[in-house]
Formats: sequence, C-alpha cells, structure tokens
Amino acid sequence: MTATQLETALKDVWINIQGWVGSRVPHVLKLIREIQLEDNVVGDIVEIGVHHGKLFFLMASTARPNEKCIAIDLFDDQEKNLDHSGKGSLSMFNQHLDSYFSHLKRQVTAISADSMSFTPATIRQRLKSSGVRLFSVDGGHTVKHVINDMALAQEMIVPGGVILLDDFLGPHWPSVSEGFFEYMRVANRRLAPFLIFQNKLFLTTYSEHPQLLAKFRKLIDRDLMHEVHTNKWRYAQIGEHTVLCFA
Repeated sequence: MTATQLETALKDVWINIQGWVGSRVPHVLKLIREIQLEDNVVGDIVEIGVHHGKLFFLMASTARPNEKCIAIDLFDDQEKNLDHSGKGSLSMFNQHLDSYFSHLKRQVTAISADSMSFTPATIRQRLKSSGVRLFSVDGGHTVKHVINDMALAQEMIVPGGVILLDDFLGPHWPSVSEGFFEYMRVANRRLAPFLIFQNKLFLTTYSEHPQLLAKFRKLIDRDLMHEVHTNKWRYAQIGEHTVLCFA
C-alpha cells in the first residue's frame, strides 16, 4: 500500500467506523509502521477487543500483503462481557470489511472467542500465526483480563513489535492500570513500555526498547517540531523503563 492509499484508508476508518480511538493515534501508527519497515520487523496484526473495528482497521491498513490481520472479540456472545467494556458486533465488523476494506478480505480473520479461553501455550495454534508485530489489548478491562491478555501478547510479539494497551491510566477503568502493574510485577519476561499517548500505553520488546524509543522521538521531532519544546511531550519512568509521554 502506498502512502497515499494508506492515508485514504485511514480517513475511511476515521469517518465511517464508530469507536473510541484518540484522534492522533493514526499518526502514531504511521510512525510505528515507518520504523518497522526500516527495521524489517515482520509479523501479523492482532486485536483482542474489536467492537466495530475502528482501531483494528487502522492497524490492518498498515498490513503488508503476506501479513494476517486477526480480530478477536466476544462479538455477539455478550453474556461473557463481565465488565461491559464495549459491545462488539460481528455483522457490523463484516459490513465495514465489505464496504471499505474488501482488498483485505483475504488477510482478515475474525474469531468469536473469550480471550480467557486462550493460554500462552495455545494461542499460536489458535491464531495460526508464528508471530505478531502489532497487538492491541482492548478486551475485558478487569485485572484478570488484562494480566491474561498481556501474557498472550507477550507470547506472540516479535522482536521490535509493538503492543497497545487501551485505557492505561484512564479514570473510568483503573482496573486496567492495576492489571498492567500486576502483570509487570509477576509475569513480564520481555516487554518494556516506551510511549503513553491518548489513553494508550505502547510497549515493545526489552532489547529493542532503547532503539525504538530513540527512533520514535526522532520522528516526533521531524513531524511535530512545533510541539516538541512545549509541555505536551516529556520523558518519564515506569519502573526501570523510560517512556515518552504526551499530555
């Protein structure tokens, strides 16, 4: 997909698909795509917690022809949505796929499932994927869901891949932040956060963290020079890790 085609696809998603995504997240995804292309980071694209597909299709728009795009959601099995975080619709998802992203139909798979039924030992087999370069964690917002889904993402992410955790530090869902810190304390083996941006925490693999953070900051300096020397961007620490924060 050319840069112009990507821009058109992102606009289609933003205008036509209902959901909750920060207005500048598409720009961040484009920067991550640029870094991953430069570093030859390859892998599939996965989201847990899809709703109607707004973020999923933003991510899928960056897919290369040989990359799978896998959407996991309870969809219409809403009695398992214990905390009522979102309300997925498979028919709406498929409608958006047909209307705006028919060129991706060969690559997209929608799985109706509770992510709590997956384990790190079984997720590769269930997804039929050898590795993921973009993984959005936006499913159940309970502490247990977050710990479980972060463990699944850790199992699948390739070196230099990026995980997006939704509602981190969000005032309506403190359980997400609690789940994240509990996961980092007891289960994290290889992930490091590098960015907090519009209600999402972005993480990458531990060894690739310093390089990715430096490259991301360089692109921010290039694209958003007018913001760099304001109070909107600053470095902070999460545990031992340096993160770039946008306020």
